[in-house]
Amino acid sequence: MRRGLALLALLALAAQPAWAQGKTKGPVQPASVEALEVCEIFARGDVLAVEAAGAAGWEAYEDESESPYVRSYSAAMELPGIGYADLFALVESYPDQTLGYCRIDVAGPVGNGHAAIQAIQDLERYEGQSQLVSEGTFASLIGRGGPQTLLLTHWTTDSFVIQLTIITPRAGATGQ
Repeated sequence: MRRGLALLALLALAAQPAWAQGKTKGPVQPASVEALEVCEIFARGDVLAVEAAGAAGWEAYEDESESPYVRSYSAAMELPGIGYADLFALVESYPDQTLGYCRIDVAGPVGNGHAAIQAIQDLERYEGQSQLVSEGTFASLIGRGGPQTLLLTHWTTDSFVIQLTIITPRAGATGQ
């Protein structure tokens, strides 16, 4: 029955002229920002992170757990204009907080590294500094508001890296 309804909905959308759909696409985000957003989902400990990453085009899966207090994930995707990315995420649960860590690595990236890092730094939810040196572009950022968020990212001729840590207090924790 669901298949039939889905098929009818698909046919109805296909039958409408493009002008009648009334939807316009917003500005396209840089691939570096889209990759960071997937990393944020994992580092926040979102139980639907694998599904969200899959919807964003990543081949993602949960790794075998070594403890009931540790969850780890892996994902991979070709980032448009950057290169092939590998993602590793780890979520550790403690009595009063959760530590989420996510790292994305691209070996031998292509494109404009300074622009990729600048797009991340320009996000209103982060603040910090970046440095452009002969080896590449490097940024050290923290999140504004919300849980403690730490972000390092860099682009050199050898690698593009996003390294994100989010420390979130657990509900009801006193912090003592």
